[in-house]
Amino acid sequence: MMKDFLRSIHERVLLYDGSKGVMLQRRGLKGNEASESWNLSKADEVKNIYNLYKQAGSDVIQTNTFPGNRVTLEKHRLGDKIYQINFEGVKLAKEVAGDNTYVAASVGPTGMILEPAGDLSFDNAYNIFKEQLRAIEDAGADIVNFETFTDLNELRAAILAAKESTKLTIIASVTFNENSRTLSGNSAEVCALVCQSLGVAVVGANCSGGPDSLIEPIKRMYSVASIPLSVKANAGMPALVNGEAVYNQKPEQFSSYTKEFVENGVRLIGGCCGTTPEFISAIKKELDEIKAPVLELRSSSTITSAYNYLDLSKDKEYSIQELSLTEDKAVNMVKSGDFYNLFRDCKTADMDYLLIDFGNIKEPFDIGGFISTLSFSIKKPLIIKAESTEILYKFLRYYPGRVGVVFSDNTETSFSQLRHYGALILNEELEPMTSS
Repeated sequence: MMKDFLRSIHERVLLYDGSKGVMLQRRGLKGNEASESWNLSKADEVKNIYNLYKQAGSDVIQTNTFPGNRVTLEKHRLGDKIYQINFEGVKLAKEVAGDNTYVAASVGPTGMILEPAGDLSFDNAYNIFKEQLRAIEDAGADIVNFETFTDLNELRAAILAAKESTKLTIIASVTFNENSRTLSGNSAEVCALVCQSLGVAVVGANCSGGPDSLIEPIKRMYSVASIPLSVKANAGMPALVNGEAVYNQKPEQFSSYTKEFVENGVRLIGGCCGTTPEFISAIKKELDEIKAPVLELRSSSTITSAYNYLDLSKDKEYSIQELSLTEDKAVNMVKSGDFYNLFRDCKTADMDYLLIDFGNIKEPFDIGGFISTLSFSIKKPLIIKAESTEILYKFLRYYPGRVGVVFSDNTETSFSQLRHYGALILNEELEPMTSS
């Protein structure tokens, strides 16, 4: 069935569903209740909502599991029901979907902030997502949709958890501020480039404001995309009425942006906060009148930091600064954790990228602290050389961007392992390699 999904999404626009929260609230969900708890306590109500979206024309139904992770559920004293809540959320959707509708498990961020700004480590985030994903896959979901992420590196942890512990098809979706950057400062282009390099099937944007707020991020994603895009906007910006968020945008106004989204690479479209089956029906009417243009997808020879990107396929001279970690002074700074002074003299203003040569450093060091300080100090993309595969793989796993890696016959590095982490593989002349 997933082969059908991957083929279909390249050939035509698939219709997603809309909000679960607003529908559950209409049925009595209280503000202090965990919406996903209704998968157990009021299964018929949840199933009915799934069915209403299917009747509205949805090709893909999303599950009522968005905040079904340990961090959120423990706040509602439901930490012992993580598996059951997520399993039932998918199971109910599968019962409604039948053979012609796909089930996408909704997985949101943890709600915590990753180190160094917060207390959540990358590995802990990975394990939190892995726990939720186990129930989702066991229940038979077709797709996992990571959505409403505001930190690209937390999204990377989620994607790797899905890649390494499930066989689920992955959709990665980010929410943006008015400047087409996430709350953590990641640009729309960087989000698209990093996610597609990790092998997700679809990348896109959701939540934010109304559909008008996502036109620019989607256009920016499409300018670098090598995969189809998805979009799920809110029903405009809510107004606070008697202490409750009220969405005033009408379905016809919401759906009027459909054609522009489709013209800019969107092949999966639905609604987020405040949308209902009426909104999905309105999008369906628009889609019935649109012939989707051929996707203009771009091959990518691009490297990124968490904030900026650089296309290495262009025929031009690049301004490079090299940081060699082969001299004793630099090696000692790495081993002692003196990363601030290590990067202090890097003049980044005029350079296109930084080339870091780890040389033959093989002893363990604080790779997390190294990457955190590097990411904070250097906003430009990176290319790295390393003789130690252990250091190389750890760097690729934790660095919040897409790294260029100089491939050398002197190491035991495999192409497949480098590409597992989304690396752009370069020859010793720093040119992208096309062979695998």
